[in-house]
Amino acid sequence: MRWNPKDRYVRGEGADIAWEGAALRLTTEPGGGHAFFRVDASDEDALRDARFLVMDVYHEKDEALGVALQFFKDGEARGERSLAALMGALPGVRTRLAFPLAALDSERVFLPRTPGRLKTVIFGEGLRQRDIRSFAIGTPESLDGWRFELENVHFAAEEPDYPVPPTPIVDELGQYKRKTWSGKTSSRVEMIRALREEYEAGGEAAMPNRSAYGGSAERRYEATGYFRTERDGARWWLVDPDGYAFFSLGMDCVQPGEAGKVDGIEALFDSLPPGGGTFKDAWRTGEDGGPLHRGRYFNFAVANLIHAFGDDWFPRWAELTARRLKRWGFNTVGNWSSPEFIASQDIPYVYPLRDFPATERTVFRDFPDVFSDEFRSASETFAEQLKAFAGDRRLIGYFLRNEPLWAFADGVNLAEKLLEKDDGFESKRELIRYLKERYAENVDDFNAAWASSFASFDALLAPIENASGRSERARADLEAFTRRMIEAYTAIPSEACKRVDPHHLNLGMRYAWISSPALYEGSQHFDVFSINCYKMKPDADDIREIAERTGKPVLIGEFHFGAPDVGLLATGLRGVATQAERGKAYRYYTEQAAALPALVGVHYFILNDQALLGRFDGENFQIGAVDVCHRPYEDFIREVAETHARIYDVASGVVPPYDEEAKEIPRVGF
Repeated sequence: MRWNPKDRYVRGEGADIAWEGAALRLTTEPGGGHAFFRVDASDEDALRDARFLVMDVYHEKDEALGVALQFFKDGEARGERSLAALMGALPGVRTRLAFPLAALDSERVFLPRTPGRLKTVIFGEGLRQRDIRSFAIGTPESLDGWRFELENVHFAAEEPDYPVPPTPIVDELGQYKRKTWSGKTSSRVEMIRALREEYEAGGEAAMPNRSAYGGSAERRYEATGYFRTERDGARWWLVDPDGYAFFSLGMDCVQPGEAGKVDGIEALFDSLPPGGGTFKDAWRTGEDGGPLHRGRYFNFAVANLIHAFGDDWFPRWAELTARRLKRWGFNTVGNWSSPEFIASQDIPYVYPLRDFPATERTVFRDFPDVFSDEFRSASETFAEQLKAFAGDRRLIGYFLRNEPLWAFADGVNLAEKLLEKDDGFESKRELIRYLKERYAENVDDFNAAWASSFASFDALLAPIENASGRSERARADLEAFTRRMIEAYTAIPSEACKRVDPHHLNLGMRYAWISSPALYEGSQHFDVFSINCYKMKPDADDIREIAERTGKPVLIGEFHFGAPDVGLLATGLRGVATQAERGKAYRYYTEQAAALPALVGVHYFILNDQALLGRFDGENFQIGAVDVCHRPYEDFIREVAETHARIYDVASGVVPPYDEEAKEIPRVGF
């Protein structure tokens, strides 16, 4: 469906709009801005057959552009949006973006990359394609606004091609070519010399007054030979195998580098070595994890290690990194870290279990048919992987999974989503059994409560839309059964895991945030309730509520800060201005966390900066402790080490937590 977007233009909000023929120039304000377009009745036939909304974008700033899409059921885009998406676009490279209209159902949160496009995230309840009456294209909040070009906007029945001009913006070390900054490595020779000199200097300087595991040598409880939890009257602690109080200071993704996807964007690199031979370890092919992970990847950080250390690159990197982590005061190897690194070093660690139990058909996004035999059987298989950790004293515990996508939807009513499905779900039959019991098998009482006219309870086996909107009783019933579904989702695999491994801690689900109080269901099966918390500091009231509702201590599995003063295109989820401000932000966050009596640890995401042109999903944040050349960000690390040196005094209340908050800036890039 090709049309001149100027003919469908409605208005601009927070943006200056200039037209050059069918091309649009948007200058948006720091608070964000959009151009709005209507979909007329004359467009409906073509829209019905469309599969993509296509556009070409171009901008010059040295950061990734976040292109914000919004879709509305109202023709003037005056009502509440039904769905929104953010798509990242590279700087200085004309990029074709194509949003698949099949994603309007909101069953997916992240989309596979296409050449030139970075991360794509979807928000909202969703809508049917035929209900689109208007849409908007613009930018979210930014540091100082945006100016970008928008061309070739149209709906298309077929997926377009994705031309990428030959515009090298990545140098031979994996750094950004179009920008200079303090600390940028000037040559491969400089990088090799720095890595070899640090490695050959040797030395290990662990924090003083620490137990063998990194706990506090000044506070001891009963030793069990494994990590456990302790509530001593003043606060919660982890306790290490020798009985010492332990506050988990973790580093996530302890890997020799972050691989970047290169499919279709090879023209953006100065050079990429052949896939075999000397640099074979720097290449990999993504085959597992579905379409989001497929493709060819190159890891510049690994290639840089190969240049520095040759065939011995991995053991030398592992030794060098272990020294650094101990010197900086980290006592936990966090999620998604190298198993080879963990096995070769003596640092405690946590483990993310693989392949959370799934069923062939899902209720909503990745939520399985939890009352089925298929889910129970998968849970038993899932738990078997814990046998490999029997007797391992360094394993703190395991995470069942990370950030379930169904829980990204605020207040999601899973039982209502279940009723929208057909009768091929055992969970739907369980819902009907639940309702029969709730209404004493009296369908007339049920119909009166639900403002419905079903001939029988089994009529609910047919798909039913917006069931919770029928009455307050219907909503309450479905919310109650949603809680039962989430309880089964957590309880069944947790119980299977404890049968296989009764010693190590179940660290929970690592929810992205508490999107509904229903997420507390089943937490009695955890030893620790884990959550990822991307804020400037953990909210004391939020942490207290989690601990009170669950009766468990709390672990933060992820947080980070990034800054735009060095050579990456995005700050991450929380941005500050400089590396020195990153250090201040880390100190403030971590010490404020340690002062909360329910918190037993915080894990920073991640060791390495992400790939300049994006990892598997396009994320390309400046959030590492080290850059692509393995050079530490010294201003950041200085504050990290200072924080860790006093963490047990802060947690014990001997000294107050650091209270100078870093100034947050709007996140740069996407």
